[in-house]
Amino acid sequence: MSEQKHGHDDEGQSASKAYETRDVKVRPLAVFIAGLTVVIVFSFLVVLWVFRLFSAQHASQDALSAPSTQSRPPVAAPADEQMRWPEPRVQSRPADDLKALRADEDAVLTSYGWVDRAGGTVHVPIDVAMQLVLKEGLPVRQPATASPAPGTPVPAPAAPRGAQKTQKPR
Repeated sequence: MSEQKHGHDDEGQSASKAYETRDVKVRPLAVFIAGLTVVIVFSFLVVLWVFRLFSAQHASQDALSAPSTQSRPPVAAPADEQMRWPEPRVQSRPADDLKALRADEDAVLTSYGWVDRAGGTVHVPIDVAMQLVLKEGLPVRQPATASPAPGTPVPAPAAPRGAQKTQKPR
């Protein structure tokens, strides 16, 4: 005698087992998602705090050990020091180096000064130089008919097209 129970041993399924008869419980799912969100946000904040802590420590150690922070006159390094370190040399403060380079370039481009005092060569501000070029024009080369300067080697004339080169016997 086999009795088939049509009772609900498995409450989530119907007797034909074709579909579920109960819905998903929303409250436990919402609690899980909220908890997961809290854990993710907390982890992000901890990682951000640790990153800033290590970054600040690293920056303070670099500032103490960097040779560029020590006061030095702004002259070029001696030749032996330049030869000691291979190229490319790493800049500890590239933004400061670029700012100093731009300041030096601006000083040269906006001031008067000697380039070669013995040769009589000077530099003038760029706007004055442009005005001089507009007023006086650019220098022009002399025509090609002029003889070459003394001491300048003269190229050998080319051989005629039909001529053949002769080889010396060995």
